[in-house]
Amino acid sequence: MTLPVKGLVFVQDFIIRLKSSLPVALGSGLSARRYFWVGLFLSTALLVQQSIGWRWTLLTGLQDDDTYKLATGFGLLAFVLYQWRFSVKRAQGEQRKAATMMGRHKLFGTLLPLFFFFHSQTLGYGYQEIFSLTLLLAFLTGLLNFQIVQIHKPWYRPVWISAHVGLSMMLLLLMVYHVYLDYAFK
Repeated sequence: MTLPVKGLVFVQDFIIRLKSSLPVALGSGLSARRYFWVGLFLSTALLVQQSIGWRWTLLTGLQDDDTYKLATGFGLLAFVLYQWRFSVKRAQGEQRKAATMMGRHKLFGTLLPLFFFFHSQTLGYGYQEIFSLTLLLAFLTGLLNFQIVQIHKPWYRPVWISAHVGLSMMLLLLMVYHVYLDYAFK
């Protein structure tokens, strides 16, 4: 079996395991603290990986393939758009629907560093670095939500939600820009 095929089998196996464990995680109603610890672990692992320059050779081979980059890029776009559904439901006044989506929003948000890592093992340069850092900041603001930080000042929640949604909006714009540049100049 060649290296890209082995890597694809590994990724496929990982996705199958993730799909089988998601219903259990979604049904169990994970606490805010558990989301926090999982997210903190994944973001710390990503930051350590970035700082020491470690690369997973198998994944590097896959990421050199344009088809893989396209698939994971669209997967990341779908992921971000799925996360936006929560905000849209809240903005439309569908509080009950949004409340049922909150657990999935937190779970998928917690997994963002993993999705990012499978798309790119580097933060990139120039606008791509700004894009990557915006993604990580939106993630961190979500991770450090008011349930975790527990600041009970009246100003904190509006400031937190403005930062999280604002960074998420900036992320979406940078994502569109990234897709445009990637395909306009190929």
